[in-house]
Amino acid sequence: MNFDSKNILLYLTEDFAFGDIWEAVLAAIIIAFLFFLIREKLFGIPDFSGQWYLRSKTDETAYNPYKNMELQHNLFLRLEGSNIRGASEKVYEDSSYGKRATHSRHILKYTGKHRARAQIEGSIQKNIFGPDILTIHATEYGEKRQSTIYCRFELKKFFFFISNRKAIMFDGDFYSMVADQRGSVCLSKVPFNQSIAGIKGKV
Repeated sequence: MNFDSKNILLYLTEDFAFGDIWEAVLAAIIIAFLFFLIREKLFGIPDFSGQWYLRSKTDETAYNPYKNMELQHNLFLRLEGSNIRGASEKVYEDSSYGKRATHSRHILKYTGKHRARAQIEGSIQKNIFGPDILTIHATEYGEKRQSTIYCRFELKKFFFFISNRKAIMFDGDFYSMVADQRGSVCLSKVPFNQSIAGIKGKV
């Protein structure tokens, strides 16, 4: 029996079992595509890869000169699935309030070798109905000692479950082993404002 293209097409379309298989395969492909689209567009996470800026403000501490101190770090992050890795540098410090007994102004901008560097590891915990949780653990290598900083951010959603993948700023809390500091922290794609550097003691 000779088969040309028309006979083959007729054979395939008339074969009920073969048609069912093709329908099942096509349905599986469509479902997989829709699942991928929903997961990425509705339940995905922001792309944390690239340069970010971190600002922390100390609310509680065992060392009074650190009270209300503001620090800023430049972060360089890499997103690997739900894990985050990267590095940071401390670039700014305003501890004028904590040192108000001896200084009227104590603002530093760090450059070059004076920037304390840190290794960063973190992860994102996905939650269907509540906010996703971003945690960042930084090991900082200062001039005098090594310290650990822990940050926790809630990634807010639209309508309880739809992720805001275009968000560029997140608020959270931090804890540092240096003088048991606790306070607020903000992660942003946009640099934070900085005051003019200067150290001025009280007369």
